[in-house]
Parts: sequence; structure tokens; C-alpha cells
Amino acid sequence: MLNWNNLIQRTLSGLLFLIVTIGMLYIGSITYFLFISIVMSLALYEFYLMARKYQIHIPYFYVLLISLAIFSLYFFISLKIIAPIWLSIIIIPLIFFLFVGELYRFHKKPMHNIAFSLLSIIYITIPLTLTNNFVFIEREDLLSGNFLDIRSYEGFFSDVLFFNPERNIIYSPFIFLGFLSIIWIYDTFAYLFGVSFGKHRLFERISPKKSWEGLIGGTLVTLAASVIFPLIFHILTWQNWFVLSIIVIFSATMGDLVESLFKRSLDLKDSGNLIPGHGGILDRFDSVFLAVPAAFIYLQMLMQ
Repeated sequence: MLNWNNLIQRTLSGLLFLIVTIGMLYIGSITYFLFISIVMSLALYEFYLMARKYQIHIPYFYVLLISLAIFSLYFFISLKIIAPIWLSIIIIPLIFFLFVGELYRFHKKPMHNIAFSLLSIIYITIPLTLTNNFVFIEREDLLSGNFLDIRSYEGFFSDVLFFNPERNIIYSPFIFLGFLSIIWIYDTFAYLFGVSFGKHRLFERISPKKSWEGLIGGTLVTLAASVIFPLIFHILTWQNWFVLSIIVIFSATMGDLVESLFKRSLDLKDSGNLIPGHGGILDRFDSVFLAVPAAFIYLQMLMQ
């Protein structure tokens, strides 16, 4: 049965979040940078709070420093402003002092603190950092038959010229917005089909409410919608949007279940309450964290 009050709350808060996300990604590379930095900071904080329930104390501000450094460096590497070697030069010492810092914290679980700190970086920071590859595209890659001509859309995102006056890198939010739309469409229709027709549990031990009916219904609607993505998001052909949708649906479903596993082990319903009807940032981006690396691999194959 549909809970209309919950559905209305989810819809309104989800719509507001959708507008903010699309707006910040569409305006340009600077607002994209701010958006990912904010999401990363909030997600790491929720992960920090979850770890505390295990009596594990992640050094939040230091892990945030490492995470923002990784993302910022990769941002400028993607724009070819700095050489990739700087990522190693800066991040390796920061990771080194993450270990050394436990010598002076006098905590009972130093190994757990280090392990959870590194897990937060692997689980949250690295996937969000890889989104740089979704929005920055080299001109020579556009010559591939896997991409549509997007020269007529460059003018909307001219702030990238501030970083890259040679114009050999293009900022375009279309792949990232299309990727997020796949997840949003799938999540929405999986929820609607699940609460309306769900009888067969998908993974009852981890997530009692998810059903095969929801998965199948959400998948079919998303694959059908992906065929018209080239008319909205451009860049990729419909065949590649279709394949990307299959990859994202599978990996996003696993990402959702993995975060449910984390919450179940802590007896939590939501990771937070920042977004009414949806929970916290981790709840909203759980699908993204595993789907980004899978999509990244596919997109890199297209650019070869």
C-alpha cells in the first residue's frame, strides 16, 4: 500500500534536491566542484557518526582534508593544470600521517580507527573523485564514434576557459546528469512498483522492503527512458546510454544493498535526517558510490 503522506514528503524533498543538483552541475565547473565538495563533506560526516556507534573514532577533519585534497588535485589533473605525480606527492604523506597520528591519540582501537578511515576514503571519496571523468572531456575523445557532436553546447559552460584557455578540455554536465537520471528514474519506479506490487523479496536479510517486482519494473522503465537520453543529455549515442543504464542499474542496486548492510549492522533505519523522506546524504548517494566506478570503467573503454 502506498503511504501518500510519505510519498508527498519524498517527492517534495526529492524535487528540491533535484533542482539544486541539476542547477549546480549545469552552471559550470566551479559549482560542480562546490557541489561534490559539499556532498563529500556531509557523507564523510555521516560515516563518522555511524562509526562512532561501533566505538570507533575516525579523525573526521583529517580524513576530510585528505578527501578534499584527493578531489581537488584530481580536478586540476583532469583540466591538465597540474601533473598526475602531484597526487602521489601530496596524498601519500597525508596517508602516512593518518597511521602515525594514532600513536598520539591514545585510543583503544587504533587499528579500527585506521581501517574505518581508509574505508571512508575508498567508499566515498574515490567514487566522488572519479566523477571528474564524467564532466571533463578531451576534444580528441569527441572524435570517437561513441560520442555525438557537442560543440554547439560548449558556450553554456564557458567557465572552464578560466582553467583551460587552450580549449582542449570541455566541461559538460550531460554524462553526469544522465548517469544520475538513470539512478533517479530507477529508484523512483523501483519504489513505486515495489510498494504497489512487491511480493517477492529481493534480499530480505539485508533490505526487507526491496522486491523483485520493484527491480524489474524500475529496470524496464529506466531502459525504455534511456533510448531518448541522446535528445536530452547529448554526447553518448542511444546504444551507449542503454548499455550504461544496464551497468548502472546493477551496480546501483548493489550499492543500495551495501549501505543497507552497514545500517543493519548498526540497527539504523537511515544514515541521517538531512533530506526528509529520504534520510541522509549516504542514503541519497548509496547507489552512486558503487555505480560511479562501474560507469567510469565503461566510459574509459569508450574513449579508447
